[in-house]
Amino acid sequence: MIPDRAILERVVVGVLDTNCWILRAENDQRALVVDPGDDPAAIMAAARGLDVEAILLTHAHFDHVLAAPALSAAWQVPVLAHPADAPVWPDELDVVRRTGYWDAGTATAELLARDPDRLLPPPGPPWDGRTTPVADGEVLPIGSLAVQVLHTPGHSPGGVSLVVDGHVLTGDTLFPGGPGLTGTRLSDFPTIIRSVRTLLDLPPSTIVHPGHGADTTVGAERPHLHEWITRGW
Repeated sequence: MIPDRAILERVVVGVLDTNCWILRAENDQRALVVDPGDDPAAIMAAARGLDVEAILLTHAHFDHVLAAPALSAAWQVPVLAHPADAPVWPDELDVVRRTGYWDAGTATAELLARDPDRLLPPPGPPWDGRTTPVADGEVLPIGSLAVQVLHTPGHSPGGVSLVVDGHVLTGDTLFPGGPGLTGTRLSDFPTIIRSVRTLLDLPPSTIVHPGHGADTTVGAERPHLHEWITRGW
């Protein structure tokens, strides 16, 4: 029997245009929602008619998690994350307590200058950060799909990527043109390079779906690894 192929729907949400992914098998309504960064209504509309079995966070930065508590409550499903990312959400909240706004990395200054309200946290009590742990190498059955979890730290200590049916969802670990942001608290450039090496060992035809922006392939990015190491970001 030919296995069902993976179907991926992208919903772009939030102040940093985060890619939230809805993953399911063809001809199957069971689904996994990855990185619900904001706008729960838009994500729920995109997932209408599907049986969402879980929410998974590639990492716990604010722009990947803000809709997670509302969706988890609405769908009565767990929020999955690697346990090494446990310090990240408390660190995000600490930044808000100290500054009054989210840390959007290199985009912070521009966003504050253009529209500071967009970096304000939502009203009400913050998410408690509780997640159900997933482990490196764990396989998540989503309908007829086998979704493999890879621990790919560096951008955050518990960052994960998901490999399924010729696709890899890389969160903020790998983008067209290089690795994700490091140099901030809880991130590390040598660590993310080790994670990127792991991802670039996947078959060249593997489609890379990052946490922001356009897709690429392993084959398109692999020749540039040493350029990224030399430039240091």
